[in-house]
Amino acid sequence: MSDASDQGEPSDLSELLARHPLPSPDGGKDAKGDLMLVGGAPSCPGAVLLAGRAALRAGSGRVQLVVHPDVATAIAVALPEALVLGWDPADALPEAVVSRLARAAAVVVGPGMGEEAQAAARAVGHHVEGILVVDAQAIGCLTDLVSNHKGALVAAPNPKEAADLLGCDGDPTDAVSPLARDLADLLGGPAVVRGTTTVLDDGTGDQWAERERTPGLGTPGSGDVLMGALGAMLARGLDPLAALAWAIAAHARAGRLLSEHTPVGFLASEVADALPRALRSLSEEAEPSSGG
Repeated sequence: MSDASDQGEPSDLSELLARHPLPSPDGGKDAKGDLMLVGGAPSCPGAVLLAGRAALRAGSGRVQLVVHPDVATAIAVALPEALVLGWDPADALPEAVVSRLARAAAVVVGPGMGEEAQAAARAVGHHVEGILVVDAQAIGCLTDLVSNHKGALVAAPNPKEAADLLGCDGDPTDAVSPLARDLADLLGGPAVVRGTTTVLDDGTGDQWAERERTPGLGTPGSGDVLMGALGAMLARGLDPLAALAWAIAAHARAGRLLSEHTPVGFLASEVADALPRALRSLSEEAEPSSGG
């Protein structure tokens, strides 16, 4: 692990948002990018459902969900705004999925998946020409994907997931900044480690932090909402650094807005539904002052 002793404190994430404004919301769905989310195992179909809901709330143009056939109908009914395709990771990828993977601006793989996540990530990554976001148990195969994936790879693990991937000893919750730096080195680009303080490393030595402490965000499905927001930012055309910054900030701000009335006990679906207000609030703050 990198030595953090000679590294300064990460800058505030708001500095990065001001330098990378959100794309214009004008235009139809074609102008806002295709996002594909691969997850939805029968044991945890809600994860990809939350990610899809968050992606739509964050402004993605088209959201396509690839889920296990056993839950495809239920998910299609629960999220009628999305296209839902069935795939059992034990089988080869259907051609309908392969063709859409190649056209997607961004693909997120892993939400709600268990032991099959790594095999699914490898199968999907072979066909992705855009940006591939690797989440949850799929993170375990990142090293393999770095060697084989043609496009950019993005990940935002928690400290334990990052430490396990990187083979680090000690308490990972005390080493978020060096973990983020080592993960960025592995990926060859921006990476995030999500802890009490979430740290974004740009891959060249600069870091930014989201220090908002919102206990209510520690709720089941909260990370899936973040992944959906991240996918939406990428699909809308932001580069990985800016997309990570906006997704992290919007997720934190949504939690803060909800906590004004409900300090703890709000649901991950409510975090997703608060994303439009969060993005508007952050955009207004990031705009240059017009004062004299």
